[in-house]
Amino acid sequence: MSFTFTTLRETVQDYTQNDETSFIANMGMFVELAEERVLKSVQLNEFQKNAAGTMASGNQFLNVPSDFLAPFSLSITNSSNYVFLMFKDLDYVQTYNPNPATTGTPKYYAQFDVNNLLIGPTPDAAYTTTLSYFYRPASLTESLLVLTVGATGSFTNGETITGGTSGVVSTIKSIPSSTTLSILVPSGTFTDGETITGTTSGATTTVTSTGADTTVSWMSENAEIALLYGTLIEASTYMKGEQDVMAMYNSRFAEAISRLKNFGEAEEVSDEYRTGQIRRQKS
Repeated sequence: MSFTFTTLRETVQDYTQNDETSFIANMGMFVELAEERVLKSVQLNEFQKNAAGTMASGNQFLNVPSDFLAPFSLSITNSSNYVFLMFKDLDYVQTYNPNPATTGTPKYYAQFDVNNLLIGPTPDAAYTTTLSYFYRPASLTESLLVLTVGATGSFTNGETITGGTSGVVSTIKSIPSSTTLSILVPSGTFTDGETITGTTSGATTTVTSTGADTTVSWMSENAEIALLYGTLIEASTYMKGEQDVMAMYNSRFAEAISRLKNFGEAEEVSDEYRTGQIRRQKS
């Protein structure tokens, strides 16, 4: 099975038997915190990304992508060959190449700040780069659906809309046509016939129908147990739930993470031809 944001929200509501307005409104936060738990608990290929770039000759800094968290590797193309740079501490690279004006073929790199890597020595040419890095995949809460309305009027991308009857809140991501709005899947459900109002533009229109939430993420398809129980932990913490229930959720989450680690840190990074089958000690 797999979850969309809507089906995960409904499942959590069923588990907790809670339909309270603020609880539902915070469902996106519960899911994002659960995703963060998984992200920081296990290494998966899903969390790895590659980006091509170019070093600027004479510039010791290399910008990292906006979704960069940590490096896996950095290579340059030199004479049509891939050459991998060695990752070092910042002080090592600065000591190796104390004068940034001194250029040469890059050998080392270090994390300088959240936006830049430091290269040593300073590149003597515009080398093509390939950066493999750890990143945070798009959250399941970023799922989109199409809201059919009477007219889009003066609504603007990025503004918040609120349902006059349901009180449901969402964000407009795009305006595909004069009668449709592409919006983030809200925590609740807009009511057909209700009036929605744009917070920024002040525009209003009437909801004709709400499209289906069909978006899934890798985690909601392949780590659904960890995602479910991680979300239940956060939801129960918000509710100040019973300790025995919290303990059960934590136990189920830990079990799911253990199985996920076996997949991500053993099966994904080895094959049976070289390493044989994954085995465990007899109990």
